[in-house]
Amino acid sequence: MSGIINLLAFLVLTAMQITYLFRYSARLKDPTNSSRYLLLEGAEMFFVVLMATATLTLSSSGGGTGGGSGFNLQSIRLLLLEVLIVLSFFIVRCRPRWGVGTVVYLAYLLWLVVSLTMTPALDYGVRYFLKYLFPFLMMLCASAIVRDEKVFLAVCVWARRIALLSTTAIFIPFVKWRLLLGFFWYETALNLHYVVISVLSFALFFFYGRDWRDLLLAIIFVLPCIVEVHRTGLMAMFAGLAVFFFFKFRWISLPYIVGVLAIGAAIVIYVPSFHEKMFWKDTEQEISMSDLYNGNVSEEDIRNNGREALWGMLEDQFYKGHELTGSGLGCCQWLLYSNPDIVKQTHGDYIQMRCDTGQIGMWLYIAVAVAILLHCFVMCVNPYNPAHVKCCAMIAASAVTGHFFGMYSDNVVTYTMATTGVSFAFYGMALGLSANVEKPHETLKAGSL
Repeated sequence: MSGIINLLAFLVLTAMQITYLFRYSARLKDPTNSSRYLLLEGAEMFFVVLMATATLTLSSSGGGTGGGSGFNLQSIRLLLLEVLIVLSFFIVRCRPRWGVGTVVYLAYLLWLVVSLTMTPALDYGVRYFLKYLFPFLMMLCASAIVRDEKVFLAVCVWARRIALLSTTAIFIPFVKWRLLLGFFWYETALNLHYVVISVLSFALFFFYGRDWRDLLLAIIFVLPCIVEVHRTGLMAMFAGLAVFFFFKFRWISLPYIVGVLAIGAAIVIYVPSFHEKMFWKDTEQEISMSDLYNGNVSEEDIRNNGREALWGMLEDQFYKGHELTGSGLGCCQWLLYSNPDIVKQTHGDYIQMRCDTGQIGMWLYIAVAVAILLHCFVMCVNPYNPAHVKCCAMIAASAVTGHFFGMYSDNVVTYTMATTGVSFAFYGMALGLSANVEKPHETLKAGSL
C-alpha cells in the first residue's frame, strides 16, 4: 500500500513541479495575510514547492536505507530535480547571483571531478557527485528565482507546514510503518532537517511580530531529537541555534548561548535514555555535570556504536598512503555496499571525505561553510540591508553550521535533499534578495541627476 502511495505521490509531485516551472503565473495565499493571495511567477511557485517538499523521500524501501522490499525513488528524484533546476536557469528572468560561498563550492566541485578520475568505482562516484552537486544547484536556483520578500516568506511558511506534518506522521505507528512507510525521510534525516525549521521559526519570531506560535514551533522542532535520542541531531540543533543567537544579538547573546549549551549538556546528563546511549559507565558511576565541568570525561567513556572501528577500517583501506588526495570519490560506498556483512553508511561524512577526496577535498568543503558563514555575517551587519535580507542570511548561516556539525557522526550528505540542499538554498535566497537592495552610491547617483 505504501509503495503505491509513494509512486502516485512521486508522479503527482513531479507533474506539479514541471507544470509550475513552465507556467507564466500561479496563485498562493499570502503568508502574512491569509485572506489575500499572491500572484507568483511559475518559477517562483516551482521553488516554493521544491523547498516545501524537502522532507519527502517517496521510497518504500525505507528512504534509502536499503531496508524493505519496495522500490527506491530517491536517486531518480534527485536526478530529476537537478534536471528541473538546470532548466529553470533558461526560464527565469534573472540570472543566478554568485557569492563567495558559491565560488568556493564551485572549486570544491572541480576537485570532485578530479577525484572521479582516481576512483575504483565510477558508478558510486557519480552518484555521490550528484549529491554534492544538488546544494550548488539549489544555491544558484534560489539566487535567480527568489528576489521578493513575500516569496522568501512563502518558502519559510510552507516548508514549516510540511515539516510539521512529517513530525505528526512519524509519531503515529500505523501511519509511519504502514500507510506512509518511506513517504518521509527517516528520523535521523528529519531531525537534521528540523535544524533549519527550528532556526527558521526563531527567525520569524524575532523579525516578524514576535508571534508566540513561531516561538512554540521553534521549540516543537527541537523535541524529536530528544524523544528519539538522536545525539547528532541535538548537537546540530544547538550549534545552529548558537550561531543564530550570536548573529542576532552579537556579544550580548553569549550568556544565552552558554545557557542553551548548558541545557543541551543537561539533557545528555540527566535524561536517562540520552545518558545510557552516550556513556559506557554503569549506573554506580554515572557521569555528572561536574565531571563535564572538570574535564573528567574521556573518549573511552563515550559510546560510539562501532563508528570508530568502521572509521579505522575505512582509513586503513583508503586514506593512509593517500592523505592528500584520497582514493577517489565513491570508494567508501563501493566497499560498504559490496560487503553484505557490514553497515552501508559511514556514519561520518568527514571520514568519508578524507577517504574519498583526501585532505584537499575535506578542507575545501569546510572552506565552503566558513565562506558562507563570513559572507552571511557581513550581510547581517550591513546597515543598508533590510530586515528580510538579514533574516534570510541568519537562517542560512545557522542551518549550514548545524549541518556541518552533524557531518561529524552522520550521513548529512546522503540526505542532501532534506539537509544541505535546503540550508545552502537559504544562502542562495539571501544572495537573490540582496540583489534588489538599493545601494547608497546608487541612491546618490539618482539624486544628483
